[in-house]
Amino acid sequence: MSIATPIFEVSFVQCPDRMRGTQRVRVARFALISCLIASAGCRSVPPREAHPPSPGRQASPAEELSLIRADSELFTAVVRAQLAGKNEYPYHLDRLRYDSRPYGTASGYPEIFAGVQGIDPTLSFAHAGRSAIGELIENRKRILESNGVAEGGPLAYPQCAGALVPLPPPVAGSPSSARAKRADVHAGCPKTTQYYLTVGLPIRGQPPGLSTIRDSRGQFVTLTGDVWTALVDEHAIGPRGWTWSQYAWLFRRSRWRGHLDLAGTVLIGVVE
Repeated sequence: MSIATPIFEVSFVQCPDRMRGTQRVRVARFALISCLIASAGCRSVPPREAHPPSPGRQASPAEELSLIRADSELFTAVVRAQLAGKNEYPYHLDRLRYDSRPYGTASGYPEIFAGVQGIDPTLSFAHAGRSAIGELIENRKRILESNGVAEGGPLAYPQCAGALVPLPPPVAGSPSSARAKRADVHAGCPKTTQYYLTVGLPIRGQPPGLSTIRDSRGQFVTLTGDVWTALVDEHAIGPRGWTWSQYAWLFRRSRWRGHLDLAGTVLIGVVE
């Protein structure tokens, strides 16, 4: 039995009146025509084509130390902001775990870049070596442990399709009873929603591309002062399938306390 080729549609649309005015890059539903019928499980996470960025200039030991310090402070701010979330994004999430690796990659650098000007982490810090990234990851693990948050890799549910994947059509020529019992593409999904988050390397300042995109509250944000940006990817998987979303979290240092406070979040991409 042959498996139909997966069909998907990509669109880039600015929607000022939807999703609180946020520009949303939406990858529409994957129509996996014969996924479970042919015993080929739908993937629990979106496929990612690896395109490792060029290493560029290598960081000096002093620059690597600066990167590690900045990352520890920003990662701590992300974790605490997530834990403090309430009724608006970032929401407080139960049953979540963070990947201590930046971007969830083995190298600690993104395999693909978000389509936003200035989001490349090497624009802020030169490319760090493996030992420095390893130390950075260990610091993240200690931060998660001190805040009582689980650490771990991606969620694995290979028989769970995306939230918008429709049921496959019945097999041609099958009896009416078989047609009534079509394969459920979400049969292999967990009964309770779980979350897996990755956090990118620190980006100094607000990337220029984010000033033209409305934030989660529907407003344009232009921050000044000591500003830092982190890319946060959220993978959610539950009874109705998986979703993936990527946000840019913007932090600004408080003049009074000296801490990094969450100043805004901007939705960059969604896959369902």
